[in-house]
Amino acid sequence: MVAVVTAAPRTSTVFAGFAAYGALWGPYLSMLPDVRHATGAGEAQLGAALLIGALAAMPAMFAIGRLLDRFGRPVAVSTFAGFALIAPTPALAGSVPALFLTLGLFGFGSGACNVVVVALAASAEAGDGPRVMNRAHALFSIGLLTCSLGTGAARTAGVPAEVIALTLSALVVLGAIAARNSVPGRLVRQGREPGRRLRLGPAVLLLCLLAALAMVVESGVQQWSAVFLADITRAPVGISAAAPGIFAAGMALGRFGGHWLSGRASDRLVLLTSGALSGVGVLMLSMADAPVHGLLGTAVVGGAISVSTPTVYGLIGRGATAEDRGAVIGSAASLASVGLLLGPAVVGQIAGHTDLRVAIAALSVASVAVCLLALRVPARNQ
Repeated sequence: MVAVVTAAPRTSTVFAGFAAYGALWGPYLSMLPDVRHATGAGEAQLGAALLIGALAAMPAMFAIGRLLDRFGRPVAVSTFAGFALIAPTPALAGSVPALFLTLGLFGFGSGACNVVVVALAASAEAGDGPRVMNRAHALFSIGLLTCSLGTGAARTAGVPAEVIALTLSALVVLGAIAARNSVPGRLVRQGREPGRRLRLGPAVLLLCLLAALAMVVESGVQQWSAVFLADITRAPVGISAAAPGIFAAGMALGRFGGHWLSGRASDRLVLLTSGALSGVGVLMLSMADAPVHGLLGTAVVGGAISVSTPTVYGLIGRGATAEDRGAVIGSAASLASVGLLLGPAVVGQIAGHTDLRVAIAALSVASVAVCLLALRVPARNQ
């Protein structure tokens, strides 16, 4: 193997990447009710389209992790810019087939971008680096919150959804190009041996399962909250569009709190608390009879479940060797993203056979499972 010495990415670069990644999600989530109506999709069809998007993310995650280990900066920058170009496409959908295609493209780009930002954060934490994972994910939520609320306000003022999405996309592409030199040339200390097969141990697979269940809750509430408020509580467009932003605000607060808690409590306790409180929030949301109650439940779920995934990724990243970090995170993120598949799709399918209240309440089962798996996590932080 040829040694390649590289510096860890600066925390400012990691934080900016997560914030921009979240910003691209903001318009997408807040516009889902309008996109659904524009395409004429029913609840089951929207759930299936979201499933396609999550399915598309999985091969992207596997591939990008390995490319990132091998080529570093060019892959990171081009992946980010590519997702920014893809992100506005759902706002342009005018039919159910177009909805399936654009959500598939969005999922593919988002999955690839997710591996890039998580790998940057894990590289910054490697060795004696500072803990940044929870704070970085909090900035993802702040970016999502800001752009989700901004999108809702702009739409209320009569600005077309596609104009908002395309403008933000252009800004992020320009930012990615301008900031390219702040990304390390390589994110690993040495290349992997050719032909060596990557294996994930039982501990990593258990953490992947825990993260997947947390993502079931996260994605199920995040991607259906606006539709729930619009259809069930009869919230006006400005309020229903704000639901993903409120969810993101809860996540941001939860992740900043998780960063504080991670230095004072074990990862096991953090994960147990996350699962228990998210289950309470899910039930609050499912029983909401007014928009304000729905927003409160949405915020509780976001704040509680927010710390599960970054805590898991932190454990996995710190435990991986430098030469395998991108591949390990890519593989783990791809396996955990099964939760992204199941969350929105399960809610849509259950809602199609019962109603949306029952479908949201069903997510509490996943919250209980997070608690049970958290008991298998070591009591002391690594």
